[in-house]
Amino acid sequence: MPPPLTACPARAGSVGAYLGGAILVATYVLPVLDPGAVLCPVAAASLLALLFLAWRSRRPHGFTATALGLTLLFPALIAHAYLLLEQRVALGSRSLGIDMLDVAIAAWAAPLVGGLLGCLGSLLASHLLRRERAWLPPALHSASLMTLTMTAALVAGAGVRLIQRPALDRYAASLPVVAVLPPALGEPSRVVRGGGSSPSGGELRVHEDAVAELLILRTCNDAECTVMVALASEPPLAWGVPHRAQTVDAAASLAVRRNSAGDLVLIEPRRIPGRLHDPADPRPLAFQGPHLASKDIYPRDLVRVAGPPLSWSAVGAAGVLFAGFVLRRRRRVKARLDRLASAPAGTRDERGWITFDEALPDLRLAPGDDGPTGRVLVLSGAEERAVAYRDARQPGPVEVVHGERDELMAEVQAELVRLDALAFAAVLLTATPLHAAAWRGLVF
Repeated sequence: MPPPLTACPARAGSVGAYLGGAILVATYVLPVLDPGAVLCPVAAASLLALLFLAWRSRRPHGFTATALGLTLLFPALIAHAYLLLEQRVALGSRSLGIDMLDVAIAAWAAPLVGGLLGCLGSLLASHLLRRERAWLPPALHSASLMTLTMTAALVAGAGVRLIQRPALDRYAASLPVVAVLPPALGEPSRVVRGGGSSPSGGELRVHEDAVAELLILRTCNDAECTVMVALASEPPLAWGVPHRAQTVDAAASLAVRRNSAGDLVLIEPRRIPGRLHDPADPRPLAFQGPHLASKDIYPRDLVRVAGPPLSWSAVGAAGVLFAGFVLRRRRRVKARLDRLASAPAGTRDERGWITFDEALPDLRLAPGDDGPTGRVLVLSGAEERAVAYRDARQPGPVEVVHGERDELMAEVQAELVRLDALAFAAVLLTATPLHAAAWRGLVF
């Protein structure tokens, strides 16, 4: 049987492929189920890594190499999170699919690079663990504790931030709705013919709406409208709109949101009833500044008013809780290791008598104990039996394990390393999105 810490290359090589495929599915399925869930795939990838580790930990052979190898997914996941934090939260101009292309590249890169790194990392960790390395267990335990402490602080900071401010992916929804404009299908305020900036150069319908000291202008052709916003005291041109202005579906109603400072207005197209698939970008249109000019809003623009995405914080908290349970289990395993180290050793004969290596009286096991003969460790009952023998009291139960001390302790030490590797990998992978958010100033 191979050593319990190593993994054969075939098993290690399949780790990255399985997890990479799962990340790929999550990255593409989530935006389909919820078009607004642009920031969720990287959190789903981290959660999948955690679930994969929990499932794989049920097979002890080779798990340490697997867990350590999967920590190399960290660069791929954090690069994915950084790229998502470079995407626009609200639109000031026509997207032309550029930033969505970046998201698509990240969606492919995370599972592809993650699969390769997971496979390579498992192979390297398997090679590392082929020899006994005295520095690895204490180093891994220290790393798991340090990572857990840092991540717990990160999760706590994110929680405090989210109590005080809305999450980044919920910021637009947190702003109050000052008005809901009906679809631009009714009678227009006026009609402009032969407009040079019209997409077709023909007739344009102009819809003007006065809302809470704002003037909202929709200039529409048959299918879509361009939108402008201005203060009512500074009306815009009659219908002229820059060619890069964002368009909305003429059949969509518009929710108008405004922040408390009054320098940011978001126009949010509502989903059109009865339409199963809406190809329109779900992000709102943004108008910012003293004159409410159209402007792209990025996460870096909301550092002072928003917190990290809620899904990123939830996954980080899940990783901390999972690692806490793992380390709690580790304490029980460590207590067993201490018992093995201090337990008196002896030899059991065919009659059930144990002769100890140290100055303890021989111990007679219960008649029904049909264990094998040979070397044993008495975890409990040896000292109590000696005292009971001298005092003529009823002896207590005896707990015996069969085997040499060094072999039994080696198995338990391997279990400790496995649990440390599980805690370290779980915390590192689930906290990856929060690390990116903290670097961007969205946590502290």
